Amino acid sequence: MLSLLAAAILLWVNKDQSHSKRILIAVLVILSLLNFNGVFFHAGLFLKYPWFHKVLIPFSLLLFPATYLYIRSVLLLEFKFKKYDWLFVLPAILFAINHMPYYLMPNAEKSVYLVEYYKKSSLRSSDGEGYLPAFIFSFLRVAWSLLFAFLNYQLIRAFKLKADKKLLRDNEVVLNWLTILNLMLTCFLAAALFAAIIAPIIKTTYTILNISLGVFSIIICLTLFFRPKILYGVYQPLVTNSDELVQEGFNEVKEPEMPVIENLQSNNGITLTDGIRYKKLVETHFKEFKPFLNIEYSLEDLVGDVNIPRYILSAFINKEYGMGFREYLNRYRVQYMIENLQKPEWENFTLDAIASECGFKSRITFFKNFKLITGKTPSQYIKSKNLSEKSFKSI
Repeated sequence: MLSLLAAAILLWVNKDQSHSKRILIAVLVILSLLNFNGVFFHAGLFLKYPWFHKVLIPFSLLLFPATYLYIRSVLLLEFKFKKYDWLFVLPAILFAINHMPYYLMPNAEKSVYLVEYYKKSSLRSSDGEGYLPAFIFSFLRVAWSLLFAFLNYQLIRAFKLKADKKLLRDNEVVLNWLTILNLMLTCFLAAALFAAIIAPIIKTTYTILNISLGVFSIIICLTLFFRPKILYGVYQPLVTNSDELVQEGFNEVKEPEMPVIENLQSNNGITLTDGIRYKKLVETHFKEFKPFLNIEYSLEDLVGDVNIPRYILSAFINKEYGMGFREYLNRYRVQYMIENLQKPEWENFTLDAIASECGFKSRITFFKNFKLITGKTPSQYIKSKNLSEKSFKSI
């Protein structure tokens, strides 16, 4: 119930629409489902609802990968899942497939099996009735979870090594929360490993596992409740050191001189920490996902992508880069054209096609912005760089 309450607060009270918040909701829901499974067992409800037995067990293989994705998204300021993150669900799917003989068993046979299941601890500890021999999945599950627990520690450790003292002090609450979350799940993992080892000789392993999960879930939830900045979405997301935040400017396009971020504090209420965070969020988003290639991309779209209020984001771009959002967007488009002039697939493109590839609505808009930003027309620029005229004869 605590897990569901925390998930509900994150979902309906916390207005932050960040990627990390959604994953944390998933982690809490998984915790709740696994505890719910234990409640069903100890209350004997599986005897009444035999079809529900083992249905929730595959979620145990999603708990640690989901926690890893959450910690990674917070520490690395990720906006969405990576290309191969979906592979993390494969073990859970394989686990479910392994238990298909049991899932497809008629309810009458399941009822007979469950009567024995409650009488004999060997049936509970072996987690049998699957294609693979008993105990195989118990140890595979522990090994799989241990991998992500280790990766979580590595992520937290790597961030702490790179961060300066001020950054660590500013984000102490968040770092402590991530550490406690991973520590509690690691303790549960240790209990699961202990239960798997003593399963053949001790009859109470299932009880030990469920009590451990319940206790550590309570600690995780209470930690969240005592950290309202995290639960209600008012904490500042983590960033890397300031020297790593400043990305290289456009190589070919001259940018206006940037004002010092501290100046934002008095005019717009944006602190130095906020300014660094916003810069990281916006530039990382543009670099990784290239939203400027979308012809219809707008300031409202960027607001939704980086989760910064519109009035703050607009003021930040104006002050930080000395230009409006539209010009900022077009500079990325022009730079993208410059960086990709010699792409083989562009060889026979018309200027209209190149403009469209770069995110411009028309040839005229492209031509106007290119000259405004570089001081040259596309043809003049190509000649000045001694690029192949064959590749750009249409220009």
